Amino acid sequence: MDNQHLRTLTLRNFRSHESLKLAFDSNFIFFSGPNGIGKTNILESISLCSPGRGLRFANVDELKLISGSGNWHISALFEIEKEFLELEIGMGDNGKKLIRVDGKKRPLNYVGRVLKIIWLTPNMDRLWVGSSYERRRFLDRIVMNFVPDHPKDCLTYDRALRQRNQLFKDNQNDNAWFLAVERQLAENGFRIDLNRRKVIDLLLKTQKAKTDTGFFPYLEASLTSESFSNSDEFLEVLVKNRSKDKSSGRTLIGPHKSDLMVRHSAKNIDAKYCSTGEQKSLLLSLFIANALAISSQFDQSPIILLDEILAHLDQKNLENLFYELELIKAQIFATGTDKNSFQNWNLKSQSFDLRLTNKGIRCFPS
Repeated sequence: MDNQHLRTLTLRNFRSHESLKLAFDSNFIFFSGPNGIGKTNILESISLCSPGRGLRFANVDELKLISGSGNWHISALFEIEKEFLELEIGMGDNGKKLIRVDGKKRPLNYVGRVLKIIWLTPNMDRLWVGSSYERRRFLDRIVMNFVPDHPKDCLTYDRALRQRNQLFKDNQNDNAWFLAVERQLAENGFRIDLNRRKVIDLLLKTQKAKTDTGFFPYLEASLTSESFSNSDEFLEVLVKNRSKDKSSGRTLIGPHKSDLMVRHSAKNIDAKYCSTGEQKSLLLSLFIANALAISSQFDQSPIILLDEILAHLDQKNLENLFYELELIKAQIFATGTDKNSFQNWNLKSQSFDLRLTNKGIRCFPS
């Protein structure tokens, strides 16, 4: 298996970090320090090395130094099977994101074909009882690792969706205008839905293929939206529904309306009706299936980010999660307030302690 590792990370004017340089030589890296010191900001910078908007889903201009001036910049050196990839990401003077790979401008989906990064955050605890939008975004984040062009399809679809809804708002009746927009919606929407379903099937097959049941429950997952055999079929439905959509002022069918439905397999209960502990176990089960599927599909373990993991999970779930992840030998970055929780696990690890000094926030080996 081709393991990928982040070897160095340099931040400039990023969130709470005016200047930070770190080097990593372990598969488990833990950042400790008080709340608000900037631990999550480090994980967020790593998450931005993959397609999408990172673990906080932030806009480009939201990532700059909290109290300061100058454009933000991230430099990361990755080692993938003894070959190195240097990635630079930052905000240009035009306010847009700039990306360079080994000194050359590249789109981030190019990087997504090489780097696989996944994460867990405390906000995900309410995934099953939150909005369908949050679950779609969660699923799309998973799909991106398997289909690097998925973010581009989503952006193009969203733009066409806004255009069609604006035509309704402007009371337009030009059939040619509608057809042009609807063709774009159908082409991208069909691919979005198809790729979501393919990845869900892959995760479920990966879960069933495990040699042992592990510590977390099996789950069932599906999408609520109607599926289409091709984009032409989706286009026909959009044209047919045009009058109905015009009356409501918005497009009522498509992947933007679908929801990720998850059930506890053994109990045959929807995730939203499970106990809080069961909901968390289902999330961990899906996360592990995602990590295993990436390892299997690409013969490459993902880089894993675990934000505030000690507050997010109790000790038993934490031990079980690390037992499962240890099988794929992934590089793991975690944050928390107490590094002593891991001392009895015999992990080869690096620990960094973040402190506020008279020169700003500094990161010290501990």
